[in-house]
Amino acid sequence: MKSILSNKSSVFILLLQSLVPISIMFYLWSSILNGDETLGGFSRNQLILYYVGVNFINFFVWYAIDWELNSDIHSGELSNILHKPISIQKYYFFRMVGDRMANLFILSPLILMGGIYIIIISKSKISIILVFQFLISLFLATVLWFLFSYIVGSLAFWFENLFFVLLVKEVLVSLLAGYYFPISILPDFWQSILQWLPFQYFSSFPINVLIKGMTGKTWLMNTLLELTWIVGFGVTLSFVSRKGLQKYSDVAG
Repeated sequence: MKSILSNKSSVFILLLQSLVPISIMFYLWSSILNGDETLGGFSRNQLILYYVGVNFINFFVWYAIDWELNSDIHSGELSNILHKPISIQKYYFFRMVGDRMANLFILSPLILMGGIYIIIISKSKISIILVFQFLISLFLATVLWFLFSYIVGSLAFWFENLFFVLLVKEVLVSLLAGYYFPISILPDFWQSILQWLPFQYFSSFPINVLIKGMTGKTWLMNTLLELTWIVGFGVTLSFVSRKGLQKYSDVAG
């Protein structure tokens, strides 16, 4: 976290990465939708808020653990990490938390402006219950992303170069998670499939909770499904990590 905050170029790039796409999407959706027109159940203001929201979640949740694991395994840095007085899973998790907290600190002025826009300009009705549901969903998204990304990165124990795999994963997950556009824009057939998969919980579900709202029953059912995926990924991570570290120890001697 300190290294990020002390690097002025990193701060500038982070702010640029936040402002440029948001500005582009603001202009795009403002041009496409006029007045009371909707797309996928979203009004113009909601689509703008949606894209701002998924970008916030991206900077807060989407940490490249898989890329780091791939690099650390093949560079041998993992050997040094294994000698630390902490499990490898906890090491990467707290590293992710530190990096995301730095992002949150840097982007806090933009987050404040976004909050003002949601409450005052867009006149969205935000209740304490909605905020609570959003924060719970955001926390679970962080845990789910960590487990998923760690499992994907663990493939580096068995494969020499994951560059192409990780690149394709980035595009596919961004698409399925609703980063490029809301999932509700897709045909009903694809929506019915994606609602059972874990990807929506990486981006679209948390921000939909805040922007569009949902009944307590709908939120609870989705949260239970998300928790099921978390348990499943947790069991998978434990197995993959154990087997991967065993192979790494055998190769490293």
